[in-house]
Amino acid sequence: MKLAIIGCGEVGRLYAEAAAAEFELVLCDAYPSPAAKELAGRLGVELKDAIGPWLGEVDRVWACVTGDVAVSVAEQAGAHLSPGAVYVDLSTANSADKRSAAAHLKGLGIGYADVAIMGAVGLTGVRTNLLAAGEQAQVALEDFTVLGAPARALADAQPGDAIALKLLRTVLTKGLEALGVEALIAAERQGVREELYQVLSDIDTEGFTSFLNAVVRTHVVHAERRFHEVDRAIAALDEAGLPSSVLAGTRERYQQTVQARTTHTPDPAVAETIDSAVTWLLETSSTTSVHP
Repeated sequence: MKLAIIGCGEVGRLYAEAAAAEFELVLCDAYPSPAAKELAGRLGVELKDAIGPWLGEVDRVWACVTGDVAVSVAEQAGAHLSPGAVYVDLSTANSADKRSAAAHLKGLGIGYADVAIMGAVGLTGVRTNLLAAGEQAQVALEDFTVLGAPARALADAQPGDAIALKLLRTVLTKGLEALGVEALIAAERQGVREELYQVLSDIDTEGFTSFLNAVVRTHVVHAERRFHEVDRAIAALDEAGLPSSVLAGTRERYQQTVQARTTHTPDPAVAETIDSAVTWLLETSSTTSVHP
């Protein structure tokens, strides 16, 4: 089976390395880096610098491009792919763009799978979790399973559904990353970074999902007290000479909940389950805005 990997950044190179022994492989990158050229030479595979008629002989495409060019690349590839080929979009394009690309390719008789990478390939390599959606999701899973990549498909899902979950994950993980940067450099400045790890050990004990549900559930009840705690944390970072940019948004989220409680007083039972807490937060978030 002939596979083309378009885009030879970190993701493309990772999967190319793993796929070389299982597929007849060709790489494509308009601006190949030295690392991409070295990989192609080491694997003994061709490195194309442009999408073209050569794609007509390809059975699979794995598009490892940036989200901003995902639709354009899919359209360019579709002009050359043969009907029956399967196009696997591993980009971080948004849901609407993935649906657009899928519809365009379907009109040409080309299969499409939306595959979202649920983790950091720089940390977990080919063992990084993959989530697939779309009519050809199962085909994509079978191909990645051959490489030892853990992958699953969303049931009854359309293109764009997998990346939607990826971007929701990003809301949490990138927010935590930014907060982690602020917390760890402030802890280092104050000489207490190792102790900070110790006082975070309860999260390790409970497990992250349990911790997340617990803080969101009790947020409904304790938002005002925690709002003032955030203010004190902001002041502490200011005093350390490391003003926070992330906590300002955190403060606004708490302020929104505090304001919502004054106009939509929750029943105490709302905080008893994560389902009822999230429902209340969703309903009040759509009707409440924070005013300076």
